[in-house]
Amino acid sequence: MKFGKEFKTHLEETLPEWRDKFLCYKPLKKLLKNIPSTPSLDPHHQRPVFADATNTAVTPVGHDHQHPPLDLQDWFVRILNEELEKFNDFYVDKEEEFVIRFQELKERIEQIKESSGKGGVLASESEFSEEMMDIRKDLVTIHGEMVLLKNYSALNFAGIVKILKKYDKRTGGLLRLQFTQLVLHQPFFTTESLTRLVHECEANLELLFPLEAEVIESTPQGEPNPSSNNTAKRSQEASSSNLGEETLDIYRSTLAAMKAIRGLQKFLTQNPTRLHHLRPSSTASRQSKMFSNQARNHHSRMF
Repeated sequence: MKFGKEFKTHLEETLPEWRDKFLCYKPLKKLLKNIPSTPSLDPHHQRPVFADATNTAVTPVGHDHQHPPLDLQDWFVRILNEELEKFNDFYVDKEEEFVIRFQELKERIEQIKESSGKGGVLASESEFSEEMMDIRKDLVTIHGEMVLLKNYSALNFAGIVKILKKYDKRTGGLLRLQFTQLVLHQPFFTTESLTRLVHECEANLELLFPLEAEVIESTPQGEPNPSSNNTAKRSQEASSSNLGEETLDIYRSTLAAMKAIRGLQKFLTQNPTRLHHLRPSSTASRQSKMFSNQARNHHSRMF
């Protein structure tokens, strides 16, 4: 499947409120088709581009009247700068939101531990279980959204690389390498903090809900586990019924994101980038299997 179709498919599968935050890939392709094709330019006539002090924009410098396409480069770089600003604003806002939400979840976990250990507010076992299921649902939701944000970073970067490649091929320019190296330092592509947050969330899920993790470990992907005991089955059915439609939507989008990440790995190996942030962790894969089983149970209970 061509990248453009993969990009479109992912947009259709991601959260609706996120769709206008992605790269305007199709409009940019249409713009490039309206640009007259020109012979390759001499590399010595290419103007350098550089990031500003905040690394949030890329600016062309210099001028060469012998090569009219360089004026086109000014225009095209300005468009890409606007896209970078959009990516950075959205990514930074979401990352800050996740930090706050996850901290609140950790505080809730500590509160319920203290209450249950001291015979405090949560007097009954059912009340304890209900509160834990709410926390579990919120952990699942925020984990899914964080995986989606990592995919947002990777997909937009891949889209920019593809557009720059098309630009260079169409105009004979050499913009791709310069611009790509600068994009690597943009906030939306700097995912180390987000990756740590994802791992911490996964660790909490495994710590709080070890039963599901044990079942998943012994179950091949896509196959049922005939040796699972009734307790494990009841646990999965009960948890799936408590996830709710909103969380299941997050789950579906997360699976689409993980699929897109795996597809992008192949594409990005052909480009000079850091790939470690695109590799789904083993824990994330196990969570995917667990939520897949839950979604199937939820669907079967509805019909």
